[in-house]
Amino acid sequence: MENVTQSLHPRRPVNTPSAPPTEASPPGRRRNHGLKENTLGVPSIFFYIIAAASPLTVVVALYPIIIGAGNGVGMPGAFVIAAVVLMIFAVGYVAMSRHVTNAGAFYAYVTLGLGRVAGLGSASLAIFAYNAIQAGLYGGFGYYAAELLNPALGVNIPWWVYAFVGLLLCLGLGIQGVHSGAKVLGVFMTLEVTMITVLSVFSLFGDDVPVSDFSLEPFNPSVVLGGALGVALMFAHASFIGFEGSAIYGEEARDPARTIPRATYLSIAFMGILYAVSGWLIMNALGLDKVVAIATDTGGNFIFVASDTIIGHNISLLFQILIVTATFAAIVTFHNNVSRYLFSLGRQTLVWKPLGWTLPRRQTPWVASIVQSLMVGVVVVAFAIAGQDPFATLFTWATGIGTIGVILSQLVAGIAIFVFFRKSDVDKRRWNTVVAPILAIIGLSGFFILTLDSLDILLGVHGATAALMLSLVFIALVAGLAYGNYLRVFAPEKYAMVGRALNERDVPEPAPEAVQ
Repeated sequence: MENVTQSLHPRRPVNTPSAPPTEASPPGRRRNHGLKENTLGVPSIFFYIIAAASPLTVVVALYPIIIGAGNGVGMPGAFVIAAVVLMIFAVGYVAMSRHVTNAGAFYAYVTLGLGRVAGLGSASLAIFAYNAIQAGLYGGFGYYAAELLNPALGVNIPWWVYAFVGLLLCLGLGIQGVHSGAKVLGVFMTLEVTMITVLSVFSLFGDDVPVSDFSLEPFNPSVVLGGALGVALMFAHASFIGFEGSAIYGEEARDPARTIPRATYLSIAFMGILYAVSGWLIMNALGLDKVVAIATDTGGNFIFVASDTIIGHNISLLFQILIVTATFAAIVTFHNNVSRYLFSLGRQTLVWKPLGWTLPRRQTPWVASIVQSLMVGVVVVAFAIAGQDPFATLFTWATGIGTIGVILSQLVAGIAIFVFFRKSDVDKRRWNTVVAPILAIIGLSGFFILTLDSLDILLGVHGATAALMLSLVFIALVAGLAYGNYLRVFAPEKYAMVGRALNERDVPEPAPEAVQ
C-alpha cells in the first residue's frame, strides 16, 4: 500500500485524541484550524444520514416507480433485501472507521486499501456523484416549491429562483456549522417521518380494506423476487444513499469509534423498517389487487392520491409542503458531504489549498462550501438557460447519474476495505474483516449490474444519450486516477501527502515551497 499504513497501531486509532495540535502559522499565512471536534453525537449524525436519504422523497417519488415498474406488490421485500445488503456492507465500513477518522471517507478508505492513485480516483468519483445528486435535488426543490407557492401566491416565479434561494440558505447553514445544520435537519426530518407514520397509522383504519384483511403477501419470496426485481432493487438501494456519509463526520463526532458505528447501523435499520412497513401498510390499505394500477395511473401523484384516499380532508397539501422541506434537508446534507471532501483534499494541498481553510471560530470549511455551491449553481444556471424541465431533466438525470456514482463508490470502497484488512493486523475479527466485506462486494456488484441494466428507467433516456450520461461517471473516476498518476510523476511532494490520510489532523501547515 505504498507505505500508507505504516503508522497504524493495532490498538490505536489513526487520528488519536492526543495528537499534537498544529503549530501556529507564521504571520501573513492562513492557518489550518481543522474541523470542530466533539460537535456531533449519534442523533446529529443520524439526522444528517436520514436527511440525505430523504424518506419522504422516497415515498413520493420512488414508491410508485417500484410498484408500477418494479416488482409490484413485492416492493416492501425489495427494501428488506437492500437493507440487509447495506447492513452487511456497513460491518466492514464501520470497522474501518474505528481506525481512520477522515473528512473524505471513501478517499481515505480506498487510499489505505488500494493505494494513493485509486484513492484520488475514488475522491473524484465521490465528489462528482454527490455534486450530481445535489444539483438534481435543486431541480426537485425548485419544481416542488414553484408548484406549491406559485398557485397560492398567484405569481409565476421560475423554478430556478426558488432553487437559488435554497442554495443561499444551504450555503449559510454550511458556513454556520454542522451543529446548526443538524438542528434544522432534525426538525425537517421529524416532520417528514411523522407524516409517513401518520399515513401508515391511518392505513390501519381505512374504509376500503379492513386491517383484518391485510396480507403478508408483499414479503412472500415468490412475490418479492417476481416482476422486474432489478428495477425494484436498484431504486430500493438508492433510497438508502447517504448512510455512508456517517464516516465523513468522524472528525467532528464525539468519540467517533462509537458514534459512527451506532449512527450508521441505526440509520440503515430505521430506514429499512420505515420503508418496508409503511409501504406494506399503504399498499394493503389501497388494496393489493388495485395498488399496481393506481401507482401506474397516478405516477408522481401516487402518495398524494393515497393520502387523500386513506386520510381524506385534502391532507395531500401537507405532503406537498413537507416534500419541499425534505428536499432542502437532503440538499444541506450533500452540501456538507462534498464540502468536506474538498476540504480534506485542500488541507493536504492536493488541490487548491484554500479549500482546506476553515473559519477560526466556527471551524467550518467556508471556502469549500462556497466552491461547492458555485459548482452546483453552474449546473442549475445551465439547465435554466436551456429551458429544461427541472424535474423531468435536471432532477431525474442528475440524481440518476449520482446514484450510479455512489453505488460504484460503495463497491470500490468495499473492495478496498477487504484488501486493507488483508494487509493490516489492526482487526482480527473474521466476520467484520473477511466474511462481511466479501458478502458486501457480491451484493453491491449485483446492485451495480442491475443499475446498469436499467438505465432507461433510472435516467429516463435511452440509447446513445444514456451511454453518454453514464460515461460521465467513469470520466470522473478516470480523471482522479489520471491526476494521481500526474502527481506521482510531476509533483512527488504532493503525492506523498496522499499517504498522510491516516493522520490528517496531524498534518502541519506545509512550507510555501512544498505547495507551489
